[in-house]
Amino acid sequence: MKTIKCLFAFTFALLCFSCDNTTKDTGTTIGSLHISSATPTPGDSLHLSYATTAKKEDINAFYYYTVGYKQYPVDLNLSKADSLYKASIVIPDSAIAIAFNFKNKKDFDTNNNKGYLLPLTNSNGDTLAGAMASLANFKLRMGANLGLDVDKKEAYKEMSSDVLSHKEIQKDWDVVFPRTFMAEDKTEAENYIKERIATYSNNTNLTEQDYRNLNSLYQTLGEKSKTDSLQLVMEEKFPTGTNAQQKAWATFYKEQDYEKQKQLYTKFKEVFGEKSKIKDYMVTRLAAKAIENGNKEEYVQLMSQVTDKNMLPSSYNSLAWSYAEKGENLDFAAEISKKSLELTKNAINNPEEKPAYSTKSQYIDNMKSSYNMYADTYALIKFKQGEIDEAISYQKEAIAEGKDPELNERYIMFLSEGKQYDTVLKEAAKFIEEGNTTAKINDYYKKAYITQNGSENGFEEKLKALEKVGHQKLVAKTKEEMINEKPKNFRLKNLEGETVELASLKGKIVILDFWATWCGPCKASFPGMQKAVDKYKDNKNVVFLFVDTMESGDYETRSKLAGDFVKNNNYSFQVVVDNPVKEGSREYQVASNFEVTGIPTKVIIGPDGNIKFVSVGYSGSTDKLVKELSLKIDLLNS
Repeated sequence: MKTIKCLFAFTFALLCFSCDNTTKDTGTTIGSLHISSATPTPGDSLHLSYATTAKKEDINAFYYYTVGYKQYPVDLNLSKADSLYKASIVIPDSAIAIAFNFKNKKDFDTNNNKGYLLPLTNSNGDTLAGAMASLANFKLRMGANLGLDVDKKEAYKEMSSDVLSHKEIQKDWDVVFPRTFMAEDKTEAENYIKERIATYSNNTNLTEQDYRNLNSLYQTLGEKSKTDSLQLVMEEKFPTGTNAQQKAWATFYKEQDYEKQKQLYTKFKEVFGEKSKIKDYMVTRLAAKAIENGNKEEYVQLMSQVTDKNMLPSSYNSLAWSYAEKGENLDFAAEISKKSLELTKNAINNPEEKPAYSTKSQYIDNMKSSYNMYADTYALIKFKQGEIDEAISYQKEAIAEGKDPELNERYIMFLSEGKQYDTVLKEAAKFIEEGNTTAKINDYYKKAYITQNGSENGFEEKLKALEKVGHQKLVAKTKEEMINEKPKNFRLKNLEGETVELASLKGKIVILDFWATWCGPCKASFPGMQKAVDKYKDNKNVVFLFVDTMESGDYETRSKLAGDFVKNNNYSFQVVVDNPVKEGSREYQVASNFEVTGIPTKVIIGPDGNIKFVSVGYSGSTDKLVKELSLKIDLLNS
């Protein structure tokens, strides 16, 4: 018995020794982020700890999980625990990599430009095939938006290495990788594409997606006859497939006769069913035609057939706003405008049908912003209908935090028309003091001041004091937005055929306005840009360059489009024409170098030759545009 006891004790000791020496996954730390597992797999639960001194209300945290070349964002719900912020997530089973993002107010934590990127692994701890390619693609597509300065050559190499090393994933990358490969190494890419084409050609049981992949490969090689032939094959083999739907849409789009369009729409529904996105595009186009024909009842009936309810509010608001501006069909405008508000409010309260490219919180924020815009429309309609109190109520919602001078102006106008002078004095003073005013707001403020005080005595002093505070706040805010980044030099031709080189303009303030003739917001901003150009036309230290980019056609076509537009609208702009990185490419050299992903984008370069300000989009206010540009230019000039 003693021997047995000793053996048992020895065995137990061995077991304990073994347990104590088992390697445990204690997680991994990336910059300020600790992740509970160093080798997470799809489906795992992860616990996160993020170290920052930022306030919780200033942090916006979310992550992307990647599936092949696609990315899907998800909110991170942080909770404060001592000096750390913590969160837990469950990795989707389809994911192959994760990219965490932490934003403090307007600035992303880029982890010294490395990002918070994590490839997933299999059960053996080996990195999943395609994970590194997926992260490389993520950096190329999303990096600039997330504050990362991406080394494109290095990202191309990472993608190539992964895809070329794993034949089992190449099919999943046939739409994206070959185009990227062509930009990196044309000869090797062509050989690779031919191998991929041979793989499909040897398969006698191709799906529609296989054919679409094959079509994309031929497109990358520029073999139009092959793509034309494949289109016919897909139409025959898959009469209700994606390609057939797109062809039906092209036929519908080209048709000008309304009755024939309706017939094509009816046929489309019979063949492809009710749930196609293309069906919704068709019916909204028909509805627009119905309005052109003055048939409101048919418009309402057609819009009721839209399946994707996210499409409706914007369509309703666009039509309602056009009526509101003209003061026409106000009853009908009020009806559809109210629908846009109800649908948007419902989307805010029930965000489950959000698009895949937004997190839930991003979607709600976007819907709230849209609601404010639609409330502005409804308020103007109510004002023109003589219902002042309701107009004031909705405009108060529309102004939100009061940062849009144009919306503020309408609010003050409605209050003034409603003779609510005490409120005019209070609200107008607030807008002026915050720098979110217009000349008309100042006029309404003066009228209210005189009405309430019996004279304008003391008004100018009060207005100047408020404007001084407003200017100081705008200066402080603008200084916070200032950056200091070195731009890449460029040499582009202007419309006269002369070469303009950025480096030669060092010592001057240079405003680059990236635009295209097809860009509505770009063109809408141009009256304001002309005012800014006129304001500084005699200042030799200020140069405006309007960079026409992302324009289709060869150089001569692009130059003519830009030149004709500027000439026909009497703009005194110096236009330079951007060039594609290679013929036929959708990527343009200077826009790419300045990381311009959307237009209009304005880049302001200081006298030291460094980028000082970048702004994207157009607010819709000419006065605001000129004011903000002038402030930035004057700051750099001081």
